[in-house]
Amino acid sequence: MEFELTEEQKMFSKMAREFAERELIPLDEKLDRTGEYPFDLYKKMAPLGLLGVLIPQEYGGLGQGVLTWVIINEQLAWGSLTATLITQNAMLPGSILNEAGNEEQKMRYLPPMCRGEKIYAVAAAEPEAGSDGGNINTMAAIEGDYWVINGNKVFVTNGCVGDMVIALVQTDKDKRGKGLALIAIDKGTQGMNSVPIKGMNGLRGDDIAQIRFMDCRVARKNLINEVGRGLRIAMGGINNMRIAISSYCVGVVQRCIDLCTKYAQSRIQFGKPIGSFQLVQNMIAEMEVNKEAAKLLTRRAAYNKDRGLPYIKEVSIAKLFSTQMAVEATVKGIRIHGGYGGFEDYTIERLNRGVINVLAPGGTCEVHSMTIGRQLLGIDALSR
Repeated sequence: MEFELTEEQKMFSKMAREFAERELIPLDEKLDRTGEYPFDLYKKMAPLGLLGVLIPQEYGGLGQGVLTWVIINEQLAWGSLTATLITQNAMLPGSILNEAGNEEQKMRYLPPMCRGEKIYAVAAAEPEAGSDGGNINTMAAIEGDYWVINGNKVFVTNGCVGDMVIALVQTDKDKRGKGLALIAIDKGTQGMNSVPIKGMNGLRGDDIAQIRFMDCRVARKNLINEVGRGLRIAMGGINNMRIAISSYCVGVVQRCIDLCTKYAQSRIQFGKPIGSFQLVQNMIAEMEVNKEAAKLLTRRAAYNKDRGLPYIKEVSIAKLFSTQMAVEATVKGIRIHGGYGGFEDYTIERLNRGVINVLAPGGTCEVHSMTIGRQLLGIDALSR
Protein backbone atom coordinates (compact mmCIF):
# COMPACT_ATOMS: atom_id res chain seq x y z
CA MET A 1 0.00 0.00 0.00
CA GLU A 2 1.24 3.49 -0.88
CA PHE A 3 1.31 5.81 2.14
CA GLU A 4 2.07 9.00 0.21
CA LEU A 5 -1.00 10.77 -1.17
CA THR A 6 -0.97 11.86 -4.79
CA GLU A 7 -1.03 15.56 -5.55
CA GLU A 8 -4.62 15.19 -6.68
CA GLN A 9 -5.60 13.52 -3.40
CA LYS A 10 -3.89 16.28 -1.43
CA MET A 11 -5.84 18.83 -3.46
CA PHE A 12 -9.16 17.10 -2.74
CA SER A 13 -8.30 16.82 0.97
CA LYS A 14 -7.48 20.53 1.17
CA MET A 15 -10.63 21.47 -0.69
CA ALA A 16 -12.79 19.31 1.62
CA ARG A 17 -11.16 20.77 4.76
CA GLU A 18 -11.74 24.32 3.57
CA PHE A 19 -15.37 23.50 2.78
CA ALA A 20 -15.79 21.92 6.22
CA GLU A 21 -14.36 24.97 7.95
CA ARG A 22 -16.43 27.39 5.89
CA GLU A 23 -19.77 25.59 5.67
CA LEU A 24 -20.03 22.52 7.90
CA ILE A 25 -18.77 23.64 11.30
CA PRO A 26 -21.25 26.56 11.48
CA LEU A 27 -24.04 24.31 10.19
CA ASP A 28 -23.46 21.39 12.58
CA GLU A 29 -24.66 23.19 15.70
CA LYS A 30 -27.73 24.47 13.87
CA LEU A 31 -28.66 20.98 12.65
CA ASP A 32 -28.37 19.63 16.17
CA ARG A 33 -30.48 22.45 17.59
CA THR A 34 -33.26 22.60 14.99
CA GLY A 35 -33.24 19.17 13.37
CA GLU A 36 -33.86 20.83 10.00
CA TYR A 37 -32.77 18.95 6.90
CA PRO A 38 -30.00 20.90 5.08
CA PHE A 39 -31.42 21.07 1.56
CA ASP A 40 -29.33 24.14 0.70
CA LEU A 41 -26.14 22.26 1.48
CA TYR A 42 -26.58 20.13 -1.63
CA LYS A 43 -26.42 23.25 -3.80
CA LYS A 44 -23.12 24.23 -2.19
CA MET A 45 -21.56 20.76 -2.46
CA ALA A 46 -22.59 19.99 -6.03
CA PRO A 47 -20.25 22.43 -7.88
CA LEU A 48 -17.28 20.97 -6.00
CA GLY A 49 -18.19 17.41 -7.03
CA LEU A 50 -18.71 16.34 -3.42
CA LEU A 51 -22.07 14.68 -4.16
CA GLY A 52 -20.66 12.21 -6.68
CA VAL A 53 -17.04 11.46 -5.85
CA LEU A 54 -17.41 7.79 -6.82
CA ILE A 55 -19.68 8.38 -9.82
CA PRO A 56 -18.09 8.35 -13.33
CA GLN A 57 -17.64 11.68 -15.04
CA GLU A 58 -20.06 10.81 -17.84
CA TYR A 59 -22.86 10.87 -15.25
CA GLY A 60 -21.71 14.08 -13.58
CA GLY A 61 -19.42 12.71 -10.88
CA LEU A 62 -15.71 13.04 -10.18
CA GLY A 63 -14.89 9.46 -11.17
CA GLN A 64 -12.53 8.98 -8.24
CA GLY A 65 -11.63 5.78 -6.40
CA VAL A 66 -12.68 4.71 -2.92
CA LEU A 67 -9.39 5.81 -1.34
CA THR A 68 -9.76 9.39 -2.57
CA TRP A 69 -13.38 9.36 -1.37
CA VAL A 70 -12.22 8.21 2.09
CA ILE A 71 -9.69 11.03 2.28
CA ILE A 72 -12.42 13.56 1.44
CA ASN A 73 -14.81 11.99 3.96
CA GLU A 74 -12.28 12.37 6.78
CA GLN A 75 -12.24 16.12 6.28
CA LEU A 76 -15.99 16.55 5.80
CA ALA A 77 -16.84 14.52 8.91
CA TRP A 78 -14.32 16.60 10.84
CA GLY A 79 -16.70 19.50 10.18
CA SER A 80 -20.06 17.76 10.60
CA LEU A 81 -20.85 14.05 10.84
CA THR A 82 -24.55 14.71 10.29
CA ALA A 83 -24.13 16.77 7.14
CA THR A 84 -21.57 14.36 5.70
CA LEU A 85 -23.70 11.30 6.31
CA ILE A 86 -26.97 12.54 4.82
CA THR A 87 -25.50 14.18 1.71
CA GLN A 88 -23.64 11.08 0.54
CA ASN A 89 -26.30 9.63 -1.76
CA ALA A 90 -23.46 8.26 -3.90
CA MET A 91 -22.47 5.98 -1.02
CA LEU A 92 -25.41 3.57 -1.24
CA PRO A 93 -28.10 4.34 -3.86
CA GLY A 94 -25.58 5.96 -6.19
CA SER A 95 -23.11 3.09 -6.04
CA ILE A 96 -25.90 0.54 -6.54
CA LEU A 97 -27.11 2.33 -9.66
CA ASN A 98 -23.59 2.85 -10.97
CA GLU A 99 -22.55 -0.77 -10.50
CA ALA A 100 -25.78 -2.56 -11.43
CA GLY A 101 -28.20 -0.21 -13.17
CA ASN A 102 -28.77 -0.19 -16.92
CA GLU A 103 -27.83 2.82 -19.02
CA GLU A 104 -31.33 4.29 -18.96
CA GLN A 105 -31.47 4.08 -15.16
CA LYS A 106 -28.02 5.63 -14.79
CA MET A 107 -28.88 8.54 -17.07
CA ARG A 108 -32.23 9.06 -15.36
CA TYR A 109 -30.96 9.12 -11.78
CA LEU A 110 -27.22 9.80 -11.49
CA PRO A 111 -26.77 13.24 -13.16
CA PRO A 112 -29.55 14.91 -11.10
CA MET A 113 -28.04 13.41 -7.95
CA CYS A 114 -24.58 14.77 -8.75
CA ARG A 115 -26.06 18.20 -9.53
CA GLY A 116 -27.75 18.28 -6.12
CA GLU A 117 -31.22 18.30 -7.67
CA LYS A 118 -32.36 14.90 -6.42
CA ILE A 119 -31.98 12.98 -3.15
CA TYR A 120 -32.13 9.19 -3.03
CA ALA A 121 -32.49 6.47 -0.42
CA VAL A 122 -32.14 2.72 0.00
CA ALA A 123 -34.78 0.76 1.92
CA ALA A 124 -33.33 -2.56 3.03
CA ALA A 125 -33.86 -3.07 6.78
CA GLU A 126 -37.17 -4.34 8.14
CA PRO A 127 -38.53 -4.99 11.64
CA GLU A 128 -37.48 -8.65 11.30
CA ALA A 129 -34.58 -8.26 8.87
CA GLY A 130 -31.60 -6.10 9.66
CA SER A 131 -28.30 -7.93 9.44
CA ASP A 132 -30.28 -11.01 8.34
CA GLY A 133 -30.81 -9.76 4.78
CA GLY A 134 -32.11 -13.13 3.63
CA ASN A 135 -35.19 -12.73 5.82
CA ILE A 136 -36.73 -9.88 3.79
CA ASN A 137 -40.54 -9.99 3.92
CA THR A 138 -41.44 -7.07 1.65
CA MET A 139 -43.00 -8.86 -1.31
CA ALA A 140 -43.01 -7.88 -4.97
CA ALA A 141 -45.29 -9.74 -7.38
CA ILE A 142 -45.59 -9.23 -11.14
CA GLU A 143 -48.97 -8.15 -12.50
CA GLY A 144 -48.77 -7.39 -16.21
CA ASP A 145 -46.31 -4.55 -16.76
CA TYR A 146 -45.98 -3.76 -13.06
CA TRP A 147 -44.45 -4.91 -9.82
CA VAL A 148 -46.95 -4.79 -6.96
CA ILE A 149 -45.10 -4.24 -3.69
CA ASN A 150 -46.32 -4.80 -0.12
CA GLY A 151 -44.26 -4.55 3.04
CA ASN A 152 -42.63 -2.40 5.67
CA LYS A 153 -39.14 -0.86 5.79
CA VAL A 154 -37.43 0.87 8.73
CA PHE A 155 -34.37 3.05 9.41
CA VAL A 156 -34.34 4.47 5.88
CA THR A 157 -31.93 7.41 5.65
CA ASN A 158 -33.50 10.16 3.50
CA GLY A 159 -36.69 8.12 3.49
CA CYS A 160 -39.04 11.12 3.73
CA VAL A 161 -37.09 13.71 1.73
CA GLY A 162 -35.88 11.30 -0.94
CA ASP A 163 -37.04 11.70 -4.54
CA MET A 164 -36.48 8.00 -5.17
CA VAL A 165 -35.94 4.95 -3.00
CA ILE A 166 -34.30 1.66 -3.98
CA ALA A 167 -36.16 -1.10 -2.15
CA LEU A 168 -34.81 -4.57 -1.45
CA VAL A 169 -37.77 -6.92 -2.02
CA GLN A 170 -38.58 -10.62 -2.07
CA THR A 171 -40.16 -12.03 -5.23
CA ASP A 172 -40.43 -15.67 -4.09
CA LYS A 173 -40.23 -16.68 -0.41
CA ASP A 174 -39.35 -20.25 -1.30
CA LYS A 175 -36.18 -19.06 -3.07
CA ARG A 176 -34.97 -17.01 -0.08
CA GLY A 177 -31.85 -15.11 -1.21
CA LYS A 178 -32.29 -16.18 -4.83
CA GLY A 179 -35.64 -14.41 -4.93
CA LEU A 180 -34.38 -11.01 -3.76
CA ALA A 181 -34.42 -8.01 -6.08
CA LEU A 182 -33.87 -4.25 -6.07
CA ILE A 183 -36.55 -1.94 -7.47
CA ALA A 184 -36.34 1.85 -7.90
CA ILE A 185 -39.51 3.59 -6.70
CA ASP A 186 -40.03 7.29 -7.41
CA LYS A 187 -41.46 9.70 -4.87
CA GLY A 188 -45.20 10.13 -5.24
CA THR A 189 -45.81 6.58 -6.41
CA GLN A 190 -49.23 5.56 -5.15
CA GLY A 191 -49.07 3.02 -2.34
CA MET A 192 -45.73 4.21 -0.90
CA ASN A 193 -45.95 6.17 2.35
CA SER A 194 -43.08 7.51 4.45
CA VAL A 195 -43.20 8.66 8.07
CA PRO A 196 -40.27 10.00 10.11
CA ILE A 197 -38.80 7.98 12.96
CA LYS A 198 -38.20 10.48 15.75
CA GLY A 199 -36.15 10.41 18.92
CA MET A 200 -32.58 9.62 17.84
CA ASN A 201 -30.22 11.11 20.42
CA GLY A 202 -27.67 12.34 17.88
CA LEU A 203 -27.47 13.23 14.17
CA ARG A 204 -30.59 15.33 14.66
CA GLY A 205 -30.58 16.74 11.13
CA ASP A 206 -30.81 13.23 9.71
CA ASP A 207 -34.01 12.07 8.03
CA ILE A 208 -34.70 8.55 9.30
CA ALA A 209 -37.96 7.09 8.09
CA GLN A 210 -40.28 4.12 8.05
CA ILE A 211 -41.69 3.31 4.62
CA ARG A 212 -44.83 1.26 4.03
CA PHE A 213 -45.75 -0.25 0.69
CA MET A 214 -49.41 -1.08 0.22
CA ASP A 215 -50.22 -2.42 -3.25
CA CYS A 216 -47.57 -0.06 -4.59
CA ARG A 217 -47.43 -0.44 -8.39
CA VAL A 218 -44.07 0.15 -10.06
CA ALA A 219 -43.15 -0.32 -13.72
CA ARG A 220 -41.26 -3.56 -14.44
CA LYS A 221 -38.47 -1.54 -16.07
CA ASN A 222 -37.59 -0.16 -12.62
CA LEU A 223 -36.04 -3.49 -11.65
CA ILE A 224 -32.31 -2.91 -11.11
CA ASN A 225 -30.31 -5.65 -12.81
CA GLU A 226 -32.11 -8.98 -12.31
CA VAL A 227 -34.04 -11.00 -9.76
CA GLY A 228 -31.82 -13.09 -7.53
CA ARG A 229 -28.96 -10.58 -7.39
CA GLY A 230 -30.65 -8.05 -5.09
CA LEU A 231 -28.78 -8.83 -1.89
CA ARG A 232 -25.43 -9.25 -3.62
CA ILE A 233 -25.78 -5.89 -5.39
CA ALA A 234 -26.96 -4.18 -2.20
CA MET A 235 -23.96 -5.57 -0.34
CA GLY A 236 -21.65 -3.82 -2.80
CA GLY A 237 -23.15 -0.50 -1.74
CA ILE A 238 -23.24 -1.53 1.91
CA ASN A 239 -19.50 -2.27 1.81
CA ASN A 240 -18.98 1.26 0.53
CA MET A 241 -21.14 2.44 3.43
CA ARG A 242 -18.96 0.53 5.90
CA ILE A 243 -15.78 2.07 4.55
CA ALA A 244 -17.39 5.51 4.58
CA ILE A 245 -18.50 5.19 8.20
CA SER A 246 -14.98 4.18 9.18
CA SER A 247 -13.60 7.30 7.52
CA TYR A 248 -16.24 9.45 9.23
CA CYS A 249 -15.04 8.15 12.58
CA VAL A 250 -11.47 9.14 11.75
CA GLY A 251 -12.63 12.69 11.00
CA VAL A 252 -14.78 12.95 14.13
CA VAL A 253 -11.96 11.78 16.38
CA GLN A 254 -9.53 14.21 14.77
CA ARG A 255 -12.00 16.97 15.69
CA CYS A 256 -12.23 15.53 19.20
CA ILE A 257 -8.44 15.59 19.53
CA ASP A 258 -8.28 19.17 18.27
CA LEU A 259 -10.88 20.31 20.80
CA CYS A 260 -9.33 18.42 23.70
CA THR A 261 -5.83 19.66 22.93
CA LYS A 262 -6.99 23.28 22.87
CA TYR A 263 -9.02 22.85 26.06
CA ALA A 264 -6.20 21.06 27.89
CA GLN A 265 -3.81 23.87 27.01
CA SER A 266 -6.10 26.62 28.33
CA ARG A 267 -7.98 25.03 31.26
CA ILE A 268 -6.17 25.83 34.53
CA GLN A 269 -6.44 23.59 37.58
CA PHE A 270 -4.11 23.45 40.59
CA GLY A 271 -2.29 26.42 39.15
CA LYS A 272 -1.37 24.95 35.76
CA PRO A 273 -2.94 23.75 32.48
CA ILE A 274 -4.58 20.34 32.79
CA GLY A 275 -2.60 19.34 29.71
CA SER A 276 0.45 19.14 31.95
CA PHE A 277 -1.10 16.28 33.92
CA GLN A 278 0.13 12.85 32.86
CA LEU A 279 -3.33 11.26 32.92
CA VAL A 280 -4.74 13.90 30.57
CA GLN A 281 -1.76 13.57 28.25
CA ASN A 282 -2.24 9.80 28.28
CA MET A 283 -5.89 10.08 27.23
CA ILE A 284 -5.05 12.42 24.36
CA ALA A 285 -2.14 10.17 23.32
CA GLU A 286 -4.46 7.14 23.27
CA MET A 287 -6.91 9.04 21.07
CA GLU A 288 -4.15 9.92 18.62
CA VAL A 289 -2.77 6.37 18.47
CA ASN A 290 -6.18 4.81 17.90
CA LYS A 291 -7.20 7.45 15.36
CA GLU A 292 -4.07 6.82 13.31
CA ALA A 293 -4.68 3.06 13.51
CA ALA A 294 -8.28 3.55 12.31
CA LYS A 295 -7.09 5.79 9.50
CA LEU A 296 -4.64 3.18 8.24
CA LEU A 297 -7.13 0.32 8.55
CA THR A 298 -9.75 2.31 6.64
CA ARG A 299 -7.38 3.41 3.92
CA ARG A 300 -6.13 -0.15 3.51
CA ALA A 301 -9.69 -1.40 2.99
CA ALA A 302 -10.28 1.35 0.43
CA TYR A 303 -6.95 0.66 -1.28
CA ASN A 304 -7.78 -3.05 -1.59
CA LYS A 305 -11.24 -2.37 -2.97
CA ASP A 306 -9.86 0.05 -5.57
CA ARG A 307 -7.37 -2.55 -6.79
CA GLY A 308 -9.58 -5.60 -6.79
CA LEU A 309 -7.74 -7.17 -3.86
CA PRO A 310 -9.52 -9.09 -1.07
CA TYR A 311 -11.33 -6.53 1.05
CA ILE A 312 -14.26 -8.12 2.93
CA LYS A 313 -12.25 -8.91 6.07
CA GLU A 314 -10.38 -5.62 5.81
CA VAL A 315 -13.63 -3.63 5.61
CA SER A 316 -15.05 -5.40 8.67
CA ILE A 317 -11.84 -4.81 10.63
CA ALA A 318 -11.96 -1.11 9.77
CA LYS A 319 -15.66 -0.71 10.61
CA LEU A 320 -15.40 -2.66 13.88
CA PHE A 321 -12.29 -0.88 15.13
CA SER A 322 -13.13 2.64 13.94
CA THR A 323 -16.64 2.85 15.37
CA GLN A 324 -15.67 1.49 18.78
CA MET A 325 -12.60 3.70 18.78
CA ALA A 326 -14.68 6.80 18.04
CA VAL A 327 -17.12 6.14 20.88
CA GLU A 328 -14.27 5.54 23.34
CA ALA A 329 -12.38 8.63 22.17
CA THR A 330 -15.37 10.94 22.53
CA VAL A 331 -16.04 9.59 26.03
CA LYS A 332 -12.43 10.44 26.90
CA GLY A 333 -13.04 13.87 25.40
CA ILE A 334 -16.00 14.40 27.72
CA ARG A 335 -13.88 13.33 30.69
CA ILE A 336 -11.13 15.79 29.73
CA HIS A 337 -13.72 18.59 29.60
CA GLY A 338 -14.87 17.66 33.10
CA GLY A 339 -18.16 19.16 34.23
CA TYR A 340 -18.50 21.05 30.96
CA GLY A 341 -18.24 17.90 28.84
CA GLY A 342 -21.89 16.94 29.09
CA PHE A 343 -23.34 20.31 28.08
CA GLU A 344 -24.70 20.94 24.59
CA ASP A 345 -22.77 24.20 24.29
CA TYR A 346 -19.61 22.12 24.14
CA THR A 347 -19.08 20.41 20.78
CA ILE A 348 -17.51 17.37 22.42
CA GLU A 349 -20.87 16.20 23.74
CA ARG A 350 -22.40 16.42 20.24
CA LEU A 351 -19.56 14.37 18.77
CA ASN A 352 -20.25 11.60 21.26
CA ARG A 353 -23.98 11.50 20.50
CA GLY A 354 -23.23 11.37 16.80
CA VAL A 355 -20.78 8.48 16.72
CA ILE A 356 -22.95 6.30 18.95
CA ASN A 357 -25.41 6.24 16.06
CA VAL A 358 -22.94 4.78 13.55
CA LEU A 359 -22.25 1.63 15.57
CA ALA A 360 -25.14 -0.27 13.96
CA PRO A 361 -25.52 1.01 10.34
CA GLY A 362 -23.66 -1.17 7.88
CA GLY A 363 -23.66 -4.03 10.38
CA THR A 364 -23.21 -4.08 14.16
CA CYS A 365 -19.85 -4.68 15.83
CA GLU A 366 -20.95 -8.24 16.55
CA VAL A 367 -21.78 -8.90 12.89
CA HIS A 368 -18.35 -7.67 11.83
CA SER A 369 -16.69 -9.85 14.46
CA MET A 370 -18.47 -12.84 12.92
CA THR A 371 -17.43 -11.75 9.42
CA ILE A 372 -13.79 -11.55 10.48
CA GLY A 373 -14.05 -14.93 12.18
CA ARG A 374 -15.65 -16.51 9.11
CA GLN A 375 -12.94 -15.12 6.86
CA LEU A 376 -10.21 -16.52 9.12
CA LEU A 377 -11.77 -19.88 10.01
CA GLY A 378 -13.81 -20.66 6.94
CA ILE A 379 -16.77 -21.50 9.22
CA ASP A 380 -20.05 -19.56 9.17
CA ALA A 381 -21.32 -19.01 12.70
CA LEU A 382 -24.87 -18.55 11.33
CA SER A 383 -24.94 -21.56 9.00
CA ARG A 384 -28.10 -23.63 9.26
